[in-house]
Amino acid sequence: MGKSENIPTETLVRYFSGEINSEEKFQLEQWRQQSEENEKVFQEFQLIWNAGCRVHLPKDLLESDWQKIRNRISLSSPKKGRVVLLDAFMKVAAIFVVMFLVSAALYTYWNIPGFGRWTAFKTGDYVDSLRLPDNSMVYLNNYSSLKYLKNFGDGKRTVSLDGEGFFDVQSDSENPFRIHTPEGVVVEVLGTSFHLETGSGVENLELNVTKGIVSFSYRHTLKPVAAGNSAFVKDGKVHVEPYSDSNFLSWKTGKLVFKQSSLQNVAKTLLDYYDEIEEVNVNTTSDVEVTTSFSNQSVLAVIEELEILFDKKFLLKEGVLTISD
Repeated sequence: MGKSENIPTETLVRYFSGEINSEEKFQLEQWRQQSEENEKVFQEFQLIWNAGCRVHLPKDLLESDWQKIRNRISLSSPKKGRVVLLDAFMKVAAIFVVMFLVSAALYTYWNIPGFGRWTAFKTGDYVDSLRLPDNSMVYLNNYSSLKYLKNFGDGKRTVSLDGEGFFDVQSDSENPFRIHTPEGVVVEVLGTSFHLETGSGVENLELNVTKGIVSFSYRHTLKPVAAGNSAFVKDGKVHVEPYSDSNFLSWKTGKLVFKQSSLQNVAKTLLDYYDEIEEVNVNTTSDVEVTTSFSNQSVLAVIEELEILFDKKFLLKEGVLTISD
């Protein structure tokens, strides 16, 4: 977790436990604003505090430490008065801080990417890829992250995905490859290729299998999903159906392919693919279904051609695409 030369750990403990006074709080806020590094230390400390990381300490160790605290606060001589009470309080505070720091270190090692057994790979406004320790390839769409165990120790091929990615998993019949999502879905394979979109709520999560068979598990339901099919959750139930959209990998390939596609389907695909389009308003209807494809073309070039194919007006202004007669 980083260290601070100006703010002692005890001050942070008092802040998060609600025991800090107004002067200390003011000093702490001033310290946070001094540098990005100070703010980073504060945020990391907050993350560990909120996680309730003391649960990682062995029960017998906790009981032993708290017994020591009980013994120290049992004042044997009332003659010492406030001096003894203050001394006991300081010892209790010191023990608490030590226990907290040990707990924080344990939690950090077991859970925080980059500090222990976990590694994290993130993308910004770009698409990127990485090769995992088992030689599996992962391609991540923009603003996505993948957390995984370093070196896949003991054959545990376990990762967590928050965002959108395409996986080409190395075959290993003895060690399943598992993906956990923020929505509580677990995807498991032995070796295959698939697309997975997560991180926007379970109703927006979608699995698309391009090769082999993938196991899709949500709550108490587990279903196999074969190549050419999608899996998703609707009204709390798992559904498996043939692809409804063939462009789920357009962010990776740069290609848009439409086969007998309606105006509504085309509009949805444009919204998903182009960052320039933040909203789509379809103010017309059409019975026309188009078959066409685009490869790494600008949004303006695409909507110009679609105007001709649908015989409609496509107007993109300030992020809003309006389709009308």
